Amino acid sequence: MAALPPDAVDLDAVGRHIDAHLDEHVAAVQRWVRQPSVSWDTRDDAMRAMAELAADELRALGCREVEVVEGRYHPGVWAWFDAGADVTLHTYAMLDTRPAPAAGWRFDPWGAALEPLDGFGRVLVGRGALGAKGPFVAFLNALRSIIAVHGTLPVNLMVLAEGEEIMGSPSYAGFVERYRHRLQHARASYCPTSAQLPGRRVSVGLGLKGMVVVELAVSGERWPGAPRRSVHSSAAGFVHGPPWRLAQALASLTGPDGTGCRVAALAEAWERAPGPSRAEAALLASLADARAGQDLRDVLPLGGPDNVALDRATLDEAALRRFLYGPTFNVAGLRSGFVGPGTGSEPFSVPARATATIDVRSVSDLPPEAIVAALREHLDAQGFDDVEVDVLAAFDHHRTDPAHPLVAAVTTTLERQGYRPEVWPIQAGGGPWTAVPRAFGVPCVRGGVPGGGRLGVDEYLVIEGDDRVAGLAETERHHAAALSAVAAALSV
Repeated sequence: MAALPPDAVDLDAVGRHIDAHLDEHVAAVQRWVRQPSVSWDTRDDAMRAMAELAADELRALGCREVEVVEGRYHPGVWAWFDAGADVTLHTYAMLDTRPAPAAGWRFDPWGAALEPLDGFGRVLVGRGALGAKGPFVAFLNALRSIIAVHGTLPVNLMVLAEGEEIMGSPSYAGFVERYRHRLQHARASYCPTSAQLPGRRVSVGLGLKGMVVVELAVSGERWPGAPRRSVHSSAAGFVHGPPWRLAQALASLTGPDGTGCRVAALAEAWERAPGPSRAEAALLASLADARAGQDLRDVLPLGGPDNVALDRATLDEAALRRFLYGPTFNVAGLRSGFVGPGTGSEPFSVPARATATIDVRSVSDLPPEAIVAALREHLDAQGFDDVEVDVLAAFDHHRTDPAHPLVAAVTTTLERQGYRPEVWPIQAGGGPWTAVPRAFGVPCVRGGVPGGGRLGVDEYLVIEGDDRVAGLAETERHHAAALSAVAAALSV
């Protein structure tokens, strides 16, 4: 079959197909949500079942190559749809979810029930419904409808999915290298997902901070005097305590309140970190103007004014610049010994091991490997050569030029459909989305799609939307229009 020109996509026919097959498309989302895939807690066979489900769906889509690829902890999936088109896109998918503790849930997290909720006629409830299985399946549904109408797509599409995003994506960079021979032909990393905000605004992300995630550990295996196996705390006078050693190592990294950075190489790099370009600064100013006078704790992920006290809480351009371009050095988790009732851990012990999960996010010229090396060198210099450093993630930052045709294709499509694109020059999270753009020097866009729902307890994806949030059919019609526009913009 001949390649499908971007301007030949019959969006009306595709829209009619979406409407006629909406029940099937909802069922596809339900299949994904009903497969538990909590990467930190789920058995490997459940994660493998999720990968196999994704692989089967991509084969059914018509992908020429589909492989389940082994990761450090859980498998991912590679797939290639060869449409014989001029433009090749990479897209990212995460197959894992956060945990779904029973407390607070009114619905089965794996039931994918269809319910009227929060004033919407119908939503699909379940873990992963919004973050991020539902939005990705909506994209696949739109592709199915394009193929049903035209027999092919206006682009070649390379899907590289992982089952370890919540774990820090320790395998994704290796996946990218494994498929370098294919991915080097990608013109862009196109990661569309539901990102609708109140007032028919839709968030569009053009980049991400770099992210390094490491585990620091102290154990009797490397620290002489500490037990190799946990012992009763009555014997504490005879052994060293790994939690105390770890606490001292952590205290050497920052100031007493956890701010600043005492790792010399990092502090120096962050002082000369590149700020926003002129075009990015204009976007920052626009974002700040749109929220003038708002409390930053209501806009940024701080949990609201009742969650944290700040001396100055007004959202302005300086606050956005700090959030998006400023470095962070965070202890995300501490684990050792007795960690509470119902955990199976034993009280009154001297633990044999203490572990801290550290995440470092920055926009810096210092590559992630150098950040890890700087941490190791600092610990050694401070006398903590016994502290283990295990790297879970190491991703560089990436920024897409706001003037790139890819960006215009996404924002113009939104505007034509009556939405207001809200373009973020960079996003504060960091993660695997930068791996392909950095490896091959291509632009990346994330978000940019109407639709959404709610995260957290009773997570849901809106199926029947209203003037607040687009429903599934409208989301899928947008996907078709945006993909056609992106193909046309990159074909020039």
